[in-house]
Amino acid sequence: MSTEKKINTLILSIYSELAKDFLGAFAAEQQAQVPVRDYLVNFEVVSGDPSQDKEFAEHLSRADALALVVRFLDVLSLEKIKNIYRAFPEQLAVPMGIFILRDKGEVDFKISCPSCGQKLWLRDTDIGKRGRCPNCTKPFVILSQADHLKAQLMLPDNIEVFQVTRGNLDSFQGALVKLFESVAAGITPADQGISRQALKNATVRIQVQDT
Repeated sequence: MSTEKKINTLILSIYSELAKDFLGAFAAEQQAQVPVRDYLVNFEVVSGDPSQDKEFAEHLSRADALALVVRFLDVLSLEKIKNIYRAFPEQLAVPMGIFILRDKGEVDFKISCPSCGQKLWLRDTDIGKRGRCPNCTKPFVILSQADHLKAQLMLPDNIEVFQVTRGNLDSFQGALVKLFESVAAGITPADQGISRQALKNATVRIQVQDT
């Protein structure tokens, strides 16, 4: 046990039930230390809007890694997810991953129309195809849940989005270990050279690689 690397992981979610689902995969309680392969993990939870939590900065200061747990990506859920993401400092000091919960055997997912916000059910087999919203009739390319979330939050490349399956411990452990490897390597979202906000506000030269 002494050889295990200790990792303090802050779990964030828009609803407490999502955090409980995440902890439940490890049969863990908040503040409990749980072995996850070569790591000894201490979980803390912040649910809801972090701006309403007076102790959020303290929770963040103790974290070695951040896990944002999400389920559906309709317009209402996305706005709440964005509120959590906006609560982080512009230069995050620790690695972060986003975990999309799926049920075993699930083959569809929920998003909102990019144009009008109409809630839509999509199938995994629809990904990559062109679709049309039944409400506003505007066409759009159907993205995976992960790519849709990346686009909506404008995530940098080194914030990874993982898909995990309820009841499948291996999927949770594998995703967490990949996040923890970033802790060991010292990789953080701050390693971008230019801040997210500055990049959004600037027009920059595309990076071209010689072949």
